[in-house]
Amino acid sequence: MSLWSALGFKPKAKASDPRARLPAAHSLVDCQIMHGGTGSVTVEAVGAKSLTTTVMTGFAPGTTVILTYANQNGRFRLSTKIAAIKGNLATLAMPRRVQTLSLSGSGGGGGGGAQKRSSVRLDTTVPCTWRFAPQGKGYGEFYRGSVTDLSRTGASLVTDREMKKNVTAEIKMQLTSASPPLILLGEVMRVGKIEQSGKSSHGLRFHGVTPADDKAIMEFINRRQADRRSRGLM
Repeated sequence: MSLWSALGFKPKAKASDPRARLPAAHSLVDCQIMHGGTGSVTVEAVGAKSLTTTVMTGFAPGTTVILTYANQNGRFRLSTKIAAIKGNLATLAMPRRVQTLSLSGSGGGGGGGAQKRSSVRLDTTVPCTWRFAPQGKGYGEFYRGSVTDLSRTGASLVTDREMKKNVTAEIKMQLTSASPPLILLGEVMRVGKIEQSGKSSHGLRFHGVTPADDKAIMEFINRRQADRRSRGLM
């Protein structure tokens, strides 16, 4: 055993290592159903024998799906079968092989940097209303604002008035016309001024996100990403 191993340091996985070519947990990947539709799913977990992803329309046990994605080592593609579905999560069998499309640093433009984020963010603008929420409970009148850079863990809140760091706000936004408004609590982690409009931008970290909230946010991001791809904007 080497000194580094004895001290508890693990060697960095190389791109040739099959584990290094798997999608990262919490990453958004392109998904094609064999003889079916296309879309995006989120990789929730990467286990020793299986992958866990969110479910998209057309998923069924036994169906073959093809995932195309990027991680810090490059861009890759794999084909596997859906082993089981429970609620909004699908269990995929560990693929027998992973195809390398390009490696980071090889000029392939793998885009792995974006996948290093712990949560995929969508650069879009959603109208919202907000109010102060001390001790995690909203009170008082609502103000108009907008949410940008939305993810499962946070967002940017643009408002006419500036809030201080560590203040908690209650955000209400309508992601689809067919569903009730999404109500989230966000703690202000950073504050910036938008010179063009004079408004303030607040970086929020969400607290108390329920599984239903998480699903609504991820489905919204998936729909917008799929729409952009269909229009050739990605």
